[in-house]
Amino acid sequence: MAANIHIQKTDFSLPVIQLSQCDVAELKQELEQFALSDSDESIAVPCILAIDNEFTEPTFLAQSLECFRQHGFLPIGLKTELDGIIQQAKYAGLAVFSEKLNQLELFDAVLLQQQVKTPIAEQNVSPKPSEKKMPVILHRSITSGEQIYAEHNDLVVLGDVAVDAEVIADGNIYIGGSLMGKAYAGNSGLMNVDEISVRATSFEPQLISIAGFYQLYEDIPTKYLGLAVKVKFEAQRFEYRLE
Repeated sequence: MAANIHIQKTDFSLPVIQLSQCDVAELKQELEQFALSDSDESIAVPCILAIDNEFTEPTFLAQSLECFRQHGFLPIGLKTELDGIIQQAKYAGLAVFSEKLNQLELFDAVLLQQQVKTPIAEQNVSPKPSEKKMPVILHRSITSGEQIYAEHNDLVVLGDVAVDAEVIADGNIYIGGSLMGKAYAGNSGLMNVDEISVRATSFEPQLISIAGFYQLYEDIPTKYLGLAVKVKFEAQRFEYRLE
């Protein structure tokens, strides 16, 4: 992901100036009515020019741009459907706005592409599942309100996880005591969902999550509550097994 370029979509807008006649002399005369040339020369009004009619004078666009600039306007784009004018606009370094292309949709596509690439960039610097280090092992219980996160690793808690406590791991989770709080396994999304499991010697969690799929306490089959259980997410459903 780029470190120095951050793209944002805002409600920023520009005035659109419609050119009805292709006459530079008339254009200059009308622009003088705005009296923008008396303002600070370092300040100009960015704008978009809209042209619907073809013009025969080959230098009309260049003369028009210079005329606008002399009167305090700064054309940065051209709105037209005429191929000949589009080519001149590109040659003049102007952005082209066309009804055939929805600029906001194009911009959304750029943002979506950036978002799609971001996890890939993160994946390049994250350990692969086969390269995970030794699991994070805690020789204690996790108290209510406490949150534990094992980044890029499995998590082993050799104690209880109290109600309202949270244990989170990018890999698997094993609880040696009672799981009564919340457990989030496969948090990073880098492991295959069928490789992830949550295990507990006494299984009665408030919530379990595997790779983003959730199940609440009230949805867990009662025959597994309080027992040694291993749970996985397979075939689009949670599968419970006694251990």
